[in-house]
Amino acid sequence: MKTIFLFFFLSIPSFINAQVISGMVYDNISKEPLEGASVYLDGTTIGTITNSQGQFRLELNTTLNAPIVISFIGYKTKMFSITDLNALQEIYLDENPNQLNEVLIEADNWSRGKKLQIFISEFLGKTEASKYCKIINKNDISLVFKASSNTLIAFSEKPIIIKNKYLGYTINYNLIDFEIKFKTSTQGLRYTHKVYSAGTSFFEELYQTPKKKSRLHREKSYYGSLIHFMRSLHDRTLTENNFTIYHKRVAIHPYQHFKLSNEKDLIKIEMTANNLSVVYQNFHQSSIAFTPQNNTFFIDRNGNHSPPNGLLFGGDFGLKRISSMLPLNYLSVNK
Repeated sequence: MKTIFLFFFLSIPSFINAQVISGMVYDNISKEPLEGASVYLDGTTIGTITNSQGQFRLELNTTLNAPIVISFIGYKTKMFSITDLNALQEIYLDENPNQLNEVLIEADNWSRGKKLQIFISEFLGKTEASKYCKIINKNDISLVFKASSNTLIAFSEKPIIIKNKYLGYTINYNLIDFEIKFKTSTQGLRYTHKVYSAGTSFFEELYQTPKKKSRLHREKSYYGSLIHFMRSLHDRTLTENNFTIYHKRVAIHPYQHFKLSNEKDLIKIEMTANNLSVVYQNFHQSSIAFTPQNNTFFIDRNGNHSPPNGLLFGGDFGLKRISSMLPLNYLSVNK
């Protein structure tokens, strides 16, 4: 029984040098300033909120290929590259219509308890870390099962707040799109076939000083992760970091089907063969494939790849979800 997991996050290329970004956030209709709007570098611990005048000031001291996210409860989230945001200075947010009315077009005979259990399992993942994760505001999550397409859809007008005691983070996750597609076996059993998730995330330290266990768990989660792989690919250190590449079950030179070239602050990668297997430490197996539209992607030095929807991941990469996710600006102590 083959299960494919598609789990990727929105990203807009942004070439960042140490700088300060500032601006104003307003309601697009009333033109009134929005106090408390979140402004953050997607997937990181770098963020701030607007003051009573709608002003924000964000200090960036890292280089990441990630967008700046601006969100406010009840409004549509916007994302900008650094260049675009610097040019705007003033940002106007539109109110977000109720998504529930858009998907309730057929009867839903699944109980909320059943849908929520499946969502939490697929959203957080099924790793050791997930046992120590808790979604604080589960009531804010709307869930709909569409029998006609065998699909479970989830959305939330408010950021999903995840308390991750395993890694020592609180994650504010702005869910933009989430679908679980099921298939039914010949025995009539329904199983997960694909999971698609898109959203933005902001990390905060759960404890004032990270606990020793949290630091150890972060290192454990980092090694062999997708970020570790992407950083190793970027630095051309796959072999040194214990990654082996297989094609059609045969071990190959790690860069045989990854053609790397420099492009500004990024590394451009062209995959010349699809469905490659990635094995970490001769044990942990993952797969990486490109979509029919494009076999080329980019990686910044922090391991953030784009476009995210151009790659499909399976195995360990696909199974590790929000509970195992580290900020893009996480630095291994052994690096």
